[in-house]
Amino acid sequence: MQPPLPSPTPTWHNDTYPGISPSRPELAVTEKTVVITGAGSGIGRETAIAYASAGAARLVLLGRTEATLEETASLLPGHASKEVFAVDVTQEDALQRAAAAIGTWDVLILAAGYVSAPSPMALASTDTWWQNFETNVKALFLAIKVFMPAKNASHATVLAVTSGVTPLPSSMLAGLSAYVASKLAQTKLIEFLASEQPDVFAATVHPGMVETAIFTKSGGKAEALPMDKATSPEASFLNGRSVWANWDVDELKGRAEEIKSGVQMTVGINGWPYSSAA
Repeated sequence: MQPPLPSPTPTWHNDTYPGISPSRPELAVTEKTVVITGAGSGIGRETAIAYASAGAARLVLLGRTEATLEETASLLPGHASKEVFAVDVTQEDALQRAAAAIGTWDVLILAAGYVSAPSPMALASTDTWWQNFETNVKALFLAIKVFMPAKNASHATVLAVTSGVTPLPSSMLAGLSAYVASKLAQTKLIEFLASEQPDVFAATVHPGMVETAIFTKSGGKAEALPMDKATSPEASFLNGRSVWANWDVDELKGRAEEIKSGVQMTVGINGWPYSSAA
C-alpha cells in the first residue's frame, strides 16, 4: 500500500509479508537463545511467538507477572525450551540474578515499556511522570549492563522496541512529554550500544501501530490510524538505526549504502549538519 505517513520506502506494510516471514530459511534462529523483556503481553508476546515460529531453540521470557508470562509460553509454537522469569526490569539486583541464571544468549529483545496517562508537565505526578524513564530508559540501560557479559561472542543482536511518535512535533503530542522524551533517550542509548559494541547488531524498532495497552493509554485511536500486526525488520546496514516494521525490507536494502553513509534514522537536531552560511 502507499505510505500513509512519511516513509523511506515507497511500499508500506501493515501485516507480515514474505520478505520477513519467520519461515524464511535466512531468518531461522535454530539453536539460538532469545531473551525477551516485557514478554507477558503486547509486542513482547507477539515477538516471542514470531521467534518460536522461526525455530528458536530457547525462549526466555521476562516480565513483572508470572501468570501472563506463563500464558505467553503456552502460546508458543514449536519445540523451543521455554523459561519464565518474573522480575522487575528496573531493579538491577533482580535482573542480575536472572541474567546469571540464563547464561549465554544470542538475541535480546527489550520490549518492556511504560506510558503515563497524558498530562501537561506542570500538572503531572512526579512519580508517574518519572516512571516512563524508569521503565523505558533505566531498564534498557540495566539490561545492557547485565546481559552484555554473557552475549554470544560471535554474533549477538539487541533490538529495543520504540515508538513511531518520536519524530513528530511536540505540538502534536500534547501530554506525552515523559513517554516521548524517554523513547528518544532509549533510541540514543541503542545508538551508543552499536558504537561501543562493534560485534553486536543493535537497533530500535517501531513495530507498527499495534493496539496494545500502551497505545490505548497514550490516547491513540485505532479507528483513526492505519493499524498493524507485529512484524520484524532485518538487515545489518541498519545497525544503530531506528527503523519501522512498516518499511519494506527489500526496498530498504536497495538504499543500504546511502543509509550507512549518512545520519538517517538516528537521533539528532533538525538541520544538522548545517550548511555553511552564504
